[in-house]
Amino acid sequence: MKEPKLLLTIKNNKNNRCIIEILNRLYLKDLNAKAEEVIRNVVLVFTTLSPIVSYGLLISAPPSCLAKIYPIDLVVYSTDEKQIIEKAVSYIKGVSPRIFDTFYVDCYSRGIDLNCREIEIGIGLGLRGFAKTDFKNPDRIIVVNVVKDSAYLSIIKKGQEKVSVNSLR
Repeated sequence: MKEPKLLLTIKNNKNNRCIIEILNRLYLKDLNAKAEEVIRNVVLVFTTLSPIVSYGLLISAPPSCLAKIYPIDLVVYSTDEKQIIEKAVSYIKGVSPRIFDTFYVDCYSRGIDLNCREIEIGIGLGLRGFAKTDFKNPDRIIVVNVVKDSAYLSIIKKGQEKVSVNSLR
């Protein structure tokens, strides 16, 4: 249970209560789950469940304090832009079968000084010939969250990370 399975963003001033609500949902399937606030309003979830099962437990009855949920597909233990780009591109090209034809990249630097634009462009160029960039209607969005000393890669559908009442429909 070393690698985190979810990265969550929390609404302001809801931190302590929110972690309890998150764990209450995850304890239904994994009594050893842990949630740790790594920086203000950003929580990493550690569990033996898969990222998609963990995501499903939270999105099916989301705690009111949650803003966004990102299932983590890859962890890069570095904040070096080139290393993040290389590992992300090789991971995405290695996913089989290919799960998307169009994409775009979003990068969020959370509590660290980093050139997110370089990461977005680098991954986009690295996937040239593999898939096409489409900002209006992509099959998938590649989200890179860089927190402290690591980058967390999520490959999601458009709007999948958002928590709202509409997610229950």
